[in-house]
Amino acid sequence: MVGSAAEAADRQAGRPPGPPPTPQRQERFVRGLARFCVTDPDGAWVAEADDGRVVGLGLAVRRDSLWGLSMLFVSPDHQSRGLGRRLLERCWETGEGTSVRMIMTSDDPRALRRYALTGLAIHPAVKASGTVDRSALPSDLPVRDGADADLDLVTAVDVPLRGSSREDDVAAVLADGGRLTVSDRAGRRGFVVTREGNPSMLGADDVPTAQALLWQALAQAESGAELDCYCWTASQGWAVGVALAARLTVAPAGPLFVSGRDVPGPWLPSGWYF
Repeated sequence: MVGSAAEAADRQAGRPPGPPPTPQRQERFVRGLARFCVTDPDGAWVAEADDGRVVGLGLAVRRDSLWGLSMLFVSPDHQSRGLGRRLLERCWETGEGTSVRMIMTSDDPRALRRYALTGLAIHPAVKASGTVDRSALPSDLPVRDGADADLDLVTAVDVPLRGSSREDDVAAVLADGGRLTVSDRAGRRGFVVTREGNPSMLGADDVPTAQALLWQALAQAESGAELDCYCWTASQGWAVGVALAARLTVAPAGPLFVSGRDVPGPWLPSGWYF
């Protein structure tokens, strides 16, 4: 259902559908969905057809003072029936009492309209994709491999940036094949979590540290691997500079919707955990 909805969005935008996910990615995706049912049961919703088939999915996370819409999909043959609106309403209710709300979205006009009507501020964004020019990679970056013992650093960096920690979410990603890189210098702390060279979460005390961590994340990608990094706003101009220097292609993408605060600067969101 999720795959068919994504393909429909690509066709509407005039793009060829992306390659199908590998079995390993499909299995990891299912494990991620199952985790939502444990960590965020109030924010996990499905819509069923009359025959019992699941035709819609809405997932939201709540981390201390931050609420985020992690996923909203409706099967193409059940769209334009109000299911997306009702799923969003159920997910939205789980953010009552939070001070910050975020939604990452595609460039589907229907999604943009739906999320704009929530009243959240829209921040245009870009994506970076392609293969890294490995001759551009800097050497002797002031970072090191991280471990479970560094999870406290995630909280120390994240809370000033976004008002909540991704520590438990980082731990879950590491347990499922992710990789942690950190900077633990005084006043220049930071971390980045990667999957197959794609940065999935990043936070830092300052922009130079964030840039060093992003460079290291790109260096971890296998030679010739295709990368996709999404939802970089004007506040992530530092990341755009790194992507261009690495010869990645930067292009318009779906925006980030935010309320309750400015977009954090030396920070990159996760599509699921913000």
